Amino acid sequence: MKGKMEKRFVKISYTARIKDGKIFDTTDEEVAKKENIFDEKRVYGAVPIVVGEGHVIRGLDEALKDMKVDEEREIEIPPEKAYGKRNPNLIRLVPMRVFKQHRINPIPGMPIELDGKVARIQTVAGGRVRVDFNPELAGKTLVYNVKIEEESKTDEDRIKYLIERSFNTCDGFELKINDGNLHINIPENSYRDRSILVRKASFVAEAFRFMNIKKITFSEIWEKKEKGKVKEEARGKKEK
Repeated sequence: MKGKMEKRFVKISYTARIKDGKIFDTTDEEVAKKENIFDEKRVYGAVPIVVGEGHVIRGLDEALKDMKVDEEREIEIPPEKAYGKRNPNLIRLVPMRVFKQHRINPIPGMPIELDGKVARIQTVAGGRVRVDFNPELAGKTLVYNVKIEEESKTDEDRIKYLIERSFNTCDGFELKINDGNLHINIPENSYRDRSILVRKASFVAEAFRFMNIKKITFSEIWEKKEKGKVKEEARGKKEK
């Protein structure tokens, strides 16, 4: 079984900054902490992607096509190949009463969701709020320091990359591939995740898209725990 269209499955590490400006994204936890952009909900480390499939911005995607494993590059990406140019038509004046209805106290720089769209408040004056629906990085030239850390060599590795994309890890997942049929045993720490259905759906969509797979079966093993064991585990968690 081979990946459709011989797509490249790679893992990349990067640090991205605005040209002549600050770092806004990185896969390096230490850099994130140093730059005060650390997100405790994020899993840091090399990111698995399929090259050319829009998993990263277009300018970075195009550069990765010509890069080899262990190669590092500094790539300057213009707005047209990043988050686009700023569009003045995406800036609106919204009456203050709209925010009061939603019990929101608008403050310049505050990110909000309005009419189902993400926006950022620019100014608040005279009972009106100036709201910018442009992406925050629109109109910016970006600089990425990127490295291809590794590239998948087997179908099993490619599937593990896709698992990691959807579940944030492939640790503990057991795979069996046979004639286009894929069977996956999901470890307990992953199937107890409340987002398990969304994660499964995300993985299935990408597996069918990028791999020659006809059928996917998931298995989960649930074991009844003895009362004493449950209490002991709960006590251990509290002590930590």
